[in-house]
Amino acid sequence: MTRQIPRPHALPDPSPKRGGAKAGRLAVLALSALLASVPACAPKGPTAAGKAAAEPVPVTVGSVKTVSLRRTVPVVGTLHAYEDVQLAPKVDGRVLAWFRDTGDWVVPGEVLLELDPTNHALAVEQARSALNAELRKLKLDALPETDAALAGQVGRVDAVVQARANLELAEKELARAEFEYSKGIGSLQVLDSARTKVKVAKASADLAETDARVTLAHARRLKAALDDAEDNLRETKLRAPEWPEWGAWSAVVGAAANPVRYSVANRMVSKGEMIRQMPVTNAYRLVLDHVLKLRVTIPEKYRPDVRVGQVVEVHGDSAPGKTFAGAVVRVNPAVDPLSRTFMAEIEVPNYARLLSTGGFAQAEILTRTDAEALTVPPEAVVTFAGVTKVFVAEGDVAKAVEVEMGTREKDWIEVRGALKRDARVITSGQTQLVDGSPIRVR
Repeated sequence: MTRQIPRPHALPDPSPKRGGAKAGRLAVLALSALLASVPACAPKGPTAAGKAAAEPVPVTVGSVKTVSLRRTVPVVGTLHAYEDVQLAPKVDGRVLAWFRDTGDWVVPGEVLLELDPTNHALAVEQARSALNAELRKLKLDALPETDAALAGQVGRVDAVVQARANLELAEKELARAEFEYSKGIGSLQVLDSARTKVKVAKASADLAETDARVTLAHARRLKAALDDAEDNLRETKLRAPEWPEWGAWSAVVGAAANPVRYSVANRMVSKGEMIRQMPVTNAYRLVLDHVLKLRVTIPEKYRPDVRVGQVVEVHGDSAPGKTFAGAVVRVNPAVDPLSRTFMAEIEVPNYARLLSTGGFAQAEILTRTDAEALTVPPEAVVTFAGVTKVFVAEGDVAKAVEVEMGTREKDWIEVRGALKRDARVITSGQTQLVDGSPIRVR
């Protein structure tokens, strides 16, 4: 069914039936006025947005610069002593006196404390008396140093000399008896007696030599007992360990200026205290801190870059503002599968003792130097949706170049990517730019 649209009530019906020609003219005039009041819908020219898109964006530009950059691996770790030792006397005894306390410096070989030596001195005298008694049997003033010289002393023992002389006499009597018997003037009984005497004399000589060797062996055991007793007596004085570098340093700079010294980290005994071997009674803790060892853990990705001998700059919390030059001395070839890191050890000279054992330190391992690294002004870098880029002015057009950021300083940022060395990077107006936008350099 066809729907009929009603006519507006404000308009008179133009039909000649209702108003004639005059009514028709009024209708035409009203319709013309209505059409004149409706705005035109079709565009007659470019829009404002189109005009804005076509206009160049005013920008400022900066230059790409090359700088020399040192590539470093930042690390942190704990400083350890070059040597850290716990000292305990090797013998029992009561502490007679101590001579160094916590914080003191000690040269290698210096006496730290002394135990009561009375019992150990008596043991030395007893061992020496027993040894001298054996040496008198051997007619010796001192025991020979070598086994060959010691074996040569067997023939000088009185019992051996006498036994050998008896053997020689018996052999002569046997020779005479055999001669007389062969001539028929000697009896068989005399010959048998002479032969028996030779056998007895030979056995006596062998026994004498055996006794002499036993005496020599006993003397050697007594000499070892004496040496042990004398060593125990010396051990009543506890000394700082000897250090091989001490003599070499002293020959160059003198003993007074020698930096190789132990620092007393702790004294753990007092005067009158009883020291026992079992269980061990530690008396001192000494640290050798003229050189410290910085042990650090480094992420696995730096494993190809870190090598022995590389220079390291160290900063310690105990010496703010100071830089210490160190060197990598050890690199662990194994990576920890749990932390995905590997260990490295850095030696740091500490002759002025400004750094402390057990302290915290930060360091930078110098791996290489890049002579021509590309840098741009900080305001040239744009980061959006995880993408970092710079806009390059190429004539009157902006071109976007994706980059990766490296070292950052106050006046520049290192970038890596397809950026040319002679490019001009846009430093302002980037928020209105897309790749290919027209620009006008101010």
